Amino acid sequence: MQKYKTLVQTIAFLLLHSSRGLEAKWLCVPVLSCHSCALSYFACPIGVFAHFAGHHVFPLLAFGTVLLAGVLVGRLLCGWVCPLGFLQDLLYRIKTRKFALPAWTGWVKYPVLVLTVFALPFAFGEETVFSFCRYCPAAGAQVSAPAVISAAFAEDAAVSGWSLLKIGILAAVVVAAVFFRRGFCNVLCPIGALLAPLNFVSFWAVKPPTSRCISCGKCNRACATAVEPSARILAGESPSRAADCVVCHQCQVVCPMKDAPGEAAKN
Repeated sequence: MQKYKTLVQTIAFLLLHSSRGLEAKWLCVPVLSCHSCALSYFACPIGVFAHFAGHHVFPLLAFGTVLLAGVLVGRLLCGWVCPLGFLQDLLYRIKTRKFALPAWTGWVKYPVLVLTVFALPFAFGEETVFSFCRYCPAAGAQVSAPAVISAAFAEDAAVSGWSLLKIGILAAVVVAAVFFRRGFCNVLCPIGALLAPLNFVSFWAVKPPTSRCISCGKCNRACATAVEPSARILAGESPSRAADCVVCHQCQVVCPMKDAPGEAAKN
């Protein structure tokens, strides 16, 4: 499953960032991928929401696209498509001591969404220094870092302070990803905050892997976002019915008691 997931994430990364003049920037894909990147095909919903909030206009198409994706698959795109999530997954494989984030940090992304994507751009305009786009690590990787590299080879090119700040934030996210599993996703990602409530109603739901859970905890340890799926599996509920689940299906894979096909239905 891990190899298959990595393959899907790699293909998704290449498809999202391989534009050669062909673009669909009118369409938002609900993953954190900056549409200011020269190779991006699609628009980032966070950038679109902040832009429209600054102009006091409601982005019907962008909102409808994100809502539709969330209702259909919940946070599946976070787990299988998002390039920043992919980067964090790769970095977490580095063998070193790992740490768990306090449970309360999972609530931080909601005020980040409300304030830096909607309220502050609405109050002070889309160019406000309080906009999430000013600090976005995805923009740091896709726009600021290439700009700094290009400037290093140009004699008269200047590097803005915002570019250096974004690269610094990106570096912090990269370091944190080595020690905390999907720390940025759990704590700060505004797209995760947008999609989280839709996990509870999405058509795509991870099936409980077993009808005879023994509470071994293997699914909890394998969970990419520490949402403790064992409690829901024990109750016969979908383990993905949790706000921070990124629908990676790893809880199904590691279950030592998983039912044979059709067995759960018989029980």
